[in-house]
Amino acid sequence: LASLLTLLLPLFLRRVLQDPSHIGNFVVLFLASAVATLAGRAKDQICRVLSVRASSVLSLAIFQKSVRFSNLAHLRSPVGKVLGSSTTDMMLVRNYVLKVHDIWSSPVQLLLIAFMIVRLLGVSGIVGYVAMSILLFSQTRANAAVGVAVEDYLRIDEVRINHLNSAFQKIRGIKSLGLEPMFLKEIRSAREIQLEALWRRLRVVFCFFISINQMIPAVTAMVSLTSYWYTGHELVPEVVFPALTLFEMTFSPASKFSLSVTRQFSILPCVRRILHILHQPEHQLAGHEPGEAHQSSEVTAGNMIQFQDAKVSYYGKADDSSNSFVLGPVTMGIPANKLTILHGASGSGKSTVLSAIGGQAEVIEGQLLRNSATMALCAQDPWIMLGTVRDNITFLRPYEPVRYRQVVRQCCLESDIASFPGGDLAIVGESGANLSGGQKARISLARAVYSEADLLLLDDCLAAVDPRVARKLFHECIRKLPQTVILVTHQAEFIPYCDHVVSLANGMVAEVGCPDELRKSPHGAIGSILIGETGTPSKDHLDENMVIESPSKPDAADSKQITLVEEERARGKVDTDLYRFYFECAGGSRFILLLSLMLSLTVAVRIINSFWLPWWMGNVLSVSTHTYLTGYALVVMLQAVFIASVGVILVLGTMKASRSIHEGVVTRLFRAPLDFFSGQPLGRVLNRLSVDIDGIDFRLINAGDLLLMAATSLFAAVIVLVWSSPYLLLAFGPIFYFQYRIQSLYRVSARELRRVCSLLDSPVLSVITESMASMPTIQAYDARELFEERHRVALSRAIVGITVRYALETWITLRIEMLSVALLGCAGLLGVFGVLDSLQMGLIFTLSISISKHMHQFLWSWINVEVEMNSTERLRHYMTRIPVEDDHRSPESEQPEDEIVFSDVTVQYPRSHSASLRGFSMRIRAGEKVGIIGHSGSGKSTILAALSALAPVVQGRISIRGTPINGLSLTTLRSMVHVLPQDSVLFPGSVRQNLDPQLSHSDGELLHALAVTDPTPHRTNSTSNLLDLVIAPGGTNLSAGQAQLICLARGLLAKPRILVLDEATSSVDLETENHIQTVLQEHFHESVILCVAHRPTSVAWMDRVIVMADGRCV
Repeated sequence: LASLLTLLLPLFLRRVLQDPSHIGNFVVLFLASAVATLAGRAKDQICRVLSVRASSVLSLAIFQKSVRFSNLAHLRSPVGKVLGSSTTDMMLVRNYVLKVHDIWSSPVQLLLIAFMIVRLLGVSGIVGYVAMSILLFSQTRANAAVGVAVEDYLRIDEVRINHLNSAFQKIRGIKSLGLEPMFLKEIRSAREIQLEALWRRLRVVFCFFISINQMIPAVTAMVSLTSYWYTGHELVPEVVFPALTLFEMTFSPASKFSLSVTRQFSILPCVRRILHILHQPEHQLAGHEPGEAHQSSEVTAGNMIQFQDAKVSYYGKADDSSNSFVLGPVTMGIPANKLTILHGASGSGKSTVLSAIGGQAEVIEGQLLRNSATMALCAQDPWIMLGTVRDNITFLRPYEPVRYRQVVRQCCLESDIASFPGGDLAIVGESGANLSGGQKARISLARAVYSEADLLLLDDCLAAVDPRVARKLFHECIRKLPQTVILVTHQAEFIPYCDHVVSLANGMVAEVGCPDELRKSPHGAIGSILIGETGTPSKDHLDENMVIESPSKPDAADSKQITLVEEERARGKVDTDLYRFYFECAGGSRFILLLSLMLSLTVAVRIINSFWLPWWMGNVLSVSTHTYLTGYALVVMLQAVFIASVGVILVLGTMKASRSIHEGVVTRLFRAPLDFFSGQPLGRVLNRLSVDIDGIDFRLINAGDLLLMAATSLFAAVIVLVWSSPYLLLAFGPIFYFQYRIQSLYRVSARELRRVCSLLDSPVLSVITESMASMPTIQAYDARELFEERHRVALSRAIVGITVRYALETWITLRIEMLSVALLGCAGLLGVFGVLDSLQMGLIFTLSISISKHMHQFLWSWINVEVEMNSTERLRHYMTRIPVEDDHRSPESEQPEDEIVFSDVTVQYPRSHSASLRGFSMRIRAGEKVGIIGHSGSGKSTILAALSALAPVVQGRISIRGTPINGLSLTTLRSMVHVLPQDSVLFPGSVRQNLDPQLSHSDGELLHALAVTDPTPHRTNSTSNLLDLVIAPGGTNLSAGQAQLICLARGLLAKPRILVLDEATSSVDLETENHIQTVLQEHFHESVILCVAHRPTSVAWMDRVIVMADGRCV
């Protein structure tokens, strides 16, 4: 209806011009304009609602698929792809659905306009349409280039987001190892490739498409009217002005058709990426197809798990190129309701067995049968969700106070919870940022115990705590559990107390049976352990009722309090400083001057173009017709050139601003202290670096270009209109006043609503990043529905914001266009009362339609620019206002030797009530080896964090070689101190990239480092391309012991002057640890070594051992 009435307007206009005094013609014209406006805005609102629904359904489908990813799917579609599909793709989908009808309605409108033009001008109208078709066809090839550019942009955006996610997930390790420059280099490289794709897209759209679209009405009019004149017809107002109105009307459908074709090419990469995610393989529990019950009648009586000639790989048969570890063939059973210990050297396949049972690894041959309904997992790298301690323990089950307190006591968490501000309602950061390794392990264990699952998979959960706590956890908790428990551990002292033992070696089962049976085989690995064990209490002397000493109570000061920082939100009008900031990033005064010059020339040419035909018809310039014709063509060409020039300047400015802002934000984030990341969900940070970066890359330049084009067109049209009829000043005043009042009301609401929508996007992305990081735990607990509900709630809130914003857009558009209809009515009344003749009325009606379009675009784009500046506003906050670590120049060293001195050092974390380290003093001589032991939370790791300037020293000083560390640059300090943390710092990529981030070593050196650190030759020679082995996100395809060995090899290659080990060997077996101690003594004999350990044997060989308690050396 809207299209039909709009196309009939020129016919009504012609009748009005033929008899200006006839009021009936004027009423029909006025009513047709009003009804067309109402129908058009109703159509827009329907499409807006449908676009929101379409994107919502796709967002839910993508997330529901992502939490069902198999390991192979997680490798093929990492978090960057899922985030990109949930943000950029969804915006493109909404825009596509919003304008989906343009692909067919625009050609229909153009054909109907062509029919009316041909009726008016005859064959000359066809000539003009041929010219239009040539211009539109010229865009077809360019549209394909736009599609390729969009696909490249999205593909590289995945890489960039993956780099950012990997970096911020392991930001503590990155800072301690001084790897910020490496990650910045990777991110900058990806961003430059992305900007190159952006340049290819923007230059086509803004320098070619828009200039051609702006030319279409003028070129069509020029060609048609020139042909009309050449065929002997006279150019009279009754013909020229309706024709100009029709030609002006071609702009909207021609532009819409051009953009709709572009959207077809742009949406294809999004569709391919979404389908790529939705077609990924899903996680399956052992031996079952999705949807089947979790029981099997084929399991041998008395067993919970049955392996039958099973071969297991992390990525299945589909990943032959990764050289990943393959377990088996394995044949064994896990007895039901018994405690089974998996024992073996690091890399022997223990974690792979648990991954196979949990469904994270795939059985590629044989069978794996499971006879249990529910399962719980305590992973080597414990997953802690953002929330309270209580929420992390209860997880999917309701809070039962009596049972809850019992589990807390069994898992040795009473003293820890008592030390937390707020007790068990204290907030723990994402990934347990404010917890020690031991606390995370015990909370993860408590979650598994509280779940009351039939099957508990405990992957070396005792390695993160000291021996005293480990014994208490084992004897008071794990050993007494009535369910089926599979415990992976290297601590042989617990083997006599289990019901069943499985010994693994080289990916095969070496021994299996109960301890008493294996004790009779002295030549076996388990038998020799049981016979040769010394110092371990025998089963007869350690019964189930004995009381084991509780761990020392940590002081309250040890607990770093986490306060979730509320995401900032600007309020009120956009500050002029923000526009100044953006213009400076875009090129400063040079950018503004060039843009102003081109805009002024564009306005001048538009004004001349509007007056040229009336001058021609009235021969105002007293020149020949050929001169008028040549001048008209020249004006049209100049208009296209100046519009293209404006596009070039805008694109260059956008490129420069996007590069500058992204660089500033990323650099600032890498300089931010750890405390900043502790209080920020990762999804919130990635929201700025994805949605808001997309805003300054695309949405802002779209709004800015529309504003400038509408402003120049409107300014030129108003000048011509007022020049032609001063009486219209009386009509313009009230109309512009009401339009200003309407847009003022809308602008405030739209601006604040856009800010709220940005805040509502962050929880959606946080759920995605958290679920992708915790995939094994979610799948083991079958917690998909919990995260799907969290995602659904967050997405629903975000959708409400988008829906309200779309409704406001319809509201403002309707009112602005109705005011333009009122302007048309004022011009018609002047004609009815004889104030204007037909020539003046024709020009005024033509310009009124033009002004209606340009006024709407101007006010709409003006508001949209202010709304889209929200992205710049949010990025500027990260670029200028988040805290940064103190950095200093490095003075000359005062001492030649690497002596370290702690002088009365006190460390207190932000928002903590007490110090974590109190008056600590110690002198470490050059080359000295110092061990640090103590219970969990005693301050051991705080010493190491302070040495690397990762913890704030509020009193005293730390000096290296006589220079205070606060006088050293962070790069210098962290290059001197090489840290091997308990949570291994590995990144998605090959082993080569993880060993040698700077790519400064040969393959031979890398293989030698691996061979030196690993005592088992078969592990370093088992694959032909070990350095090309793919490490999955989070290192899920490696055991914790293997990851620690890779990190140790990286430390060996770094040859640091100061080596810091923070429980860096906690996940390896005793034989491997003994070998590592030999490596440390032989290859780091000149380096200072600080070693935090729970095992006394780990520090027995060192020069000194200090014992920590309550933040002090005792």
